[in-house]
Amino acid sequence: MKIETAWVSPPQSIGGLDHLGTQAPCVLIYGQLLPGITNVTDRARYYSFYPWLIWSFDKRYPKDETKFVEFFRRADCLFTLISERHARVTDHDNERHGAAMVGRVQLLQALDHLEAGAALKLSEYTSQESAHRYFKNPMGGLGQYYAGTLADLKLMDSSAKPWIKYTKEHGAPLAEQVSSTAPADRFWRVVESDDVKLDDLDALDAYCACRLAESLGECQTLTDLYFDRNNAYEQEGLQRRRSLGLILNLTHSLVDGHDLKESVFRACTYSGTLPARQHWAVPESLKATLACWSIYERNDLLSIACQTVLGTALRELEPQNAADKITYGSVESFAEAFSNGPAVAAVAKILNAGSFGSLLDRMEGTAPSIDDWENDEHEIQVAGRMMKCWSRGDDAQTLIELSLTVLALLARRDDLSQSPYGGIAMPPEALTNYPINLASFRSRVAMWRAMTIPAVMADLVMWCLNTHLRVALRKLNQTGRSTFHMRPSERGLEVVGEIPPPANTTPRFDQAVQILRDIGALTRDPSKPNRQTTVSGIGVKLMEEASV
Repeated sequence: MKIETAWVSPPQSIGGLDHLGTQAPCVLIYGQLLPGITNVTDRARYYSFYPWLIWSFDKRYPKDETKFVEFFRRADCLFTLISERHARVTDHDNERHGAAMVGRVQLLQALDHLEAGAALKLSEYTSQESAHRYFKNPMGGLGQYYAGTLADLKLMDSSAKPWIKYTKEHGAPLAEQVSSTAPADRFWRVVESDDVKLDDLDALDAYCACRLAESLGECQTLTDLYFDRNNAYEQEGLQRRRSLGLILNLTHSLVDGHDLKESVFRACTYSGTLPARQHWAVPESLKATLACWSIYERNDLLSIACQTVLGTALRELEPQNAADKITYGSVESFAEAFSNGPAVAAVAKILNAGSFGSLLDRMEGTAPSIDDWENDEHEIQVAGRMMKCWSRGDDAQTLIELSLTVLALLARRDDLSQSPYGGIAMPPEALTNYPINLASFRSRVAMWRAMTIPAVMADLVMWCLNTHLRVALRKLNQTGRSTFHMRPSERGLEVVGEIPPPANTTPRFDQAVQILRDIGALTRDPSKPNRQTTVSGIGVKLMEEASV
């Protein structure tokens, strides 16, 4: 008799992400603010290249599905090789050419060998059995990164069988625009032959990611799409246009010496102020979008502060020296002992406040104003320092002081007359599975006001550890995989695996900026020592349109 025993096997343990669920509201926010661009849709030309690739295949090999996957994968690699080669024979500026192209890391070596005189067969990098395989997903970068987004934008039909297809309404016209400016016959001859020569790559440079702006019809169509000039995407298109317009406006407003970076974007949108406390004249039509990005950064600051508390607690629960380990039977007993320990006592002495409320009251006169974000005592700077201290392995006292300071500054800034999530569509049910969020933080602060710093720390540790257990249990139920970093056992609380470091969410900013560069809206100023990013003439027009 066959006996099934798999059900008693322990669940597979994986590292997991977002162990407190604090990043989920951030993801919901930036998903609303930059729809149609994701953290893996890095280059604008893939939005047109992939519809063209499948459309062009259909023209050449109608109903020949046997060749489709292999030819698709070869073409995917060839596209990356063309862009990387173009960088090497022109300005060596990867930001314009090969950056974030699919399979680039693996294909760099292939191009090195080709330039050294060796042969290059695309199939060596497309075969699933090859040690040099460029991508595991059968449909390469399209299947892994772009398919869902292109389907949402109505450029491709992901429901088509057996493989994803272009849409006749939007994908096919865009594909025709690509075909009108690039040598398709030679491209497919290289794909068919499987052999790549340097003169092929040079002759095909019209396909380079940098040449999008020169393909006028293609670039115009993609620009219209990103900025929804035809109002085809309703509220999502409007919000994408406004976020892109806000990025352009910020770039246009930055003074010399301050380049457009994610850290600058975060600080400026959070505070509503440019570097050196200069006024940022944001158009009225973009102020609501600016306010939403400020809420995003506020939630992200809350997230990394609580992640730091979680990590610090886990470090204390599992000391490096086994002789120092104490067994705790519950989260509550550990939190109580931790809050009465020397690290928290030292922090309470440094903060010199009888209660959390008195700490907030004192901050009214001592904390920097929100527009002074370059001040070392501003939460933007304190949070950055906190993450560096974590990376260095600093002691619990330092991490507790910094995380409590960030939380206190966030509490002090909270405008109780406004909804915690402002104008963002964040219904209460969306937060059900994410107990630590801006709304629950506001309620917690109201409770903390009358509590001493050690009592606040005890409650904060319990909140974080219990939330981690709840989030990990939910993931286990949904996926059958274990993401626990702490669990109760017959030996008391145990730390499991590597302690996760605090981490920011990535708000699609770098991808949005790269796309704006690709369509010619942003450019580098070679006359500036730091080659500062500036808004082009096209970008100024788009910025003005987005501000209406």
